[in-house]
Amino acid sequence: MNYKQMNIETLSAGQEVLSNLLIAAGVGGFEVIDPRDFQEFLDTVTPHWDYVDEELLKRQSDRTVIKVYAADNEQGLAMFKDIEQRVEVLRQSPDAHLYGTLEITVTDLPEEDWQSGWKQYYKPIHVERLVVVPLWEDYEAAGGETVMKIDPGMAFGTGAHETTRLCLKALTQLDLTGKRLLEVGCGSGILSIGGVLLGAESAFGCDIDQLAVEVARRNASLNGLEDRTAYAAGDLLSVVEGQYPIVVANIVADVIKTLLKDLHQVLLPGGTFIASGIIDDRKEELLEAIQAAGLTVLNVEEERGWVAITSRN
Repeated sequence: MNYKQMNIETLSAGQEVLSNLLIAAGVGGFEVIDPRDFQEFLDTVTPHWDYVDEELLKRQSDRTVIKVYAADNEQGLAMFKDIEQRVEVLRQSPDAHLYGTLEITVTDLPEEDWQSGWKQYYKPIHVERLVVVPLWEDYEAAGGETVMKIDPGMAFGTGAHETTRLCLKALTQLDLTGKRLLEVGCGSGILSIGGVLLGAESAFGCDIDQLAVEVARRNASLNGLEDRTAYAAGDLLSVVEGQYPIVVANIVADVIKTLLKDLHQVLLPGGTFIASGIIDDRKEELLEAIQAAGLTVLNVEEERGWVAITSRN
């Protein structure tokens, strides 16, 4: 099967708005090319250069590209059309000037390019004692390390993004022994699988994207956890039964705020809630929302402009 790639050009200020837009369109995963990555490269390498193109620096300073992938079939094309319509509405909004050009380009991506093009950049990722290893990489664990095998497919969650690493780090700091874990917006299943590998008795994950659910199930199988994990497509209250001592949600700020309204129905009294996908500009807003929902903030971790908040019910 061939795929198509959609690039949406925006500014840093447009990242969260477009992320929310894509999630609303049912996109299970997307890639953000952040200018801060480019800046980090410059900070590291530029001191060794004799000359730097100032015009290049100016062009790159705030330019963000969001990449969306879809199968080249009727469903994928329908999703792209929906995204284009939503972006057009955004272009007409009063704040459109804050989000850059919002220019969209769509290109063909043969299957071999899709499979090999991004895999070369995905290497084992260390998060405390947990090591996330892509399926196609060989890795020999050192003493005390726990290895998780992941094949993200077209679902969000490789461990490379700051928010995923922050959530995994938060899980390593909890005593998960014998506890059940709920992952809201499971993507590749990386957080629920990681939780079980770190000691949780079992985990359940839900996602609005059926493809993500299938990928999560496949990754659970790769780690021999078919009997200790379960996944379902749908929103929170339609597919989740009972309450859990651990709930983790790596989504976006607006969705987390909506989730807080129903969180008490799925989080046990005294349970722990880990939330990420929050840009640093909205940290205080989310802290206030979490406390207003009756939770006590235990810890706040930040990495490169992203925030994870751990709280207790």
